[in-house]
Amino acid sequence: MMEGTETNWETLIRRFMGAPFWVMLEVEFRRLLRSRKFKVLFLVTFFPDLIYLLSPNASGSGIDAMLKSFQYLMLDLLPNYWLGIIGQLIAIILMSDLLASEIDRGTVRLLISKPVKFGEIIAAKFLAGVGALAVLFGLPYTVIWLYNPIVYGTGFKGLEEGFTAFLLVLGATLLVLALLGALTMFISVVISRPLYTALSSFGLVFLLQYLLPQIPYIKNPGHYTLGYQTVVILKAGFDRVDLSTFSGDPARSSLFLMTALVVFLLLTWGWLRKREFPD
Repeated sequence: MMEGTETNWETLIRRFMGAPFWVMLEVEFRRLLRSRKFKVLFLVTFFPDLIYLLSPNASGSGIDAMLKSFQYLMLDLLPNYWLGIIGQLIAIILMSDLLASEIDRGTVRLLISKPVKFGEIIAAKFLAGVGALAVLFGLPYTVIWLYNPIVYGTGFKGLEEGFTAFLLVLGATLLVLALLGALTMFISVVISRPLYTALSSFGLVFLLQYLLPQIPYIKNPGHYTLGYQTVVILKAGFDRVDLSTFSGDPARSSLFLMTALVVFLLLTWGWLRKREFPD
């Protein structure tokens, strides 16, 4: 009886993992990791690590000094580099051709002819892109997390104490990048050309974040940028630095970004469904 139950579970798992959604997700994720574009983008994301590894400029020693240094470092690099113009452009470039290339080449007809729904296509492409972004940004973050205990002489205890901050930084990064990815995917099903999608997405993001905040009639316009909201989210765990000048609730900011992400994915699904793909 027990053996029969285990066999049934194994069969169910094999069927679940062999579904078209998971196959598409795995194939797309592997394609992204093997692409030449991914390797170039990784060099860009890893550049701050290279500088930090060569010149960490440690101030003090011990757990407190290590955590304070990590938080200051991330508050400098996230808004200004990894989630600044460079990081946002990386996310847009990576996500811009996931759907647009399929539509542009006409291969989208092959996808929809298979037993797979529009929602599954969008979800598989989106999760593959976010997974690739997690590798692109997660590896540099991991290197800093592993290197800091060596610099400050905290050993395994330093890894343990810094793990929560590391997860918070990675989570905030992926949330912001996933939002940009969802926006880019929506634009991609409207324009259907990877290059034009990337240019339009970056132009829109640049307009909303760097030009509109210059309008004097908007109260506290800087609060609406992704960099500012990222720091607000980091307030949930960054207790070694003073972030009192950043007004806002981390939970509310996270909820707003997640809601916007879902809205863009739903818009992508609705637009893709109403499009016609003639033979």
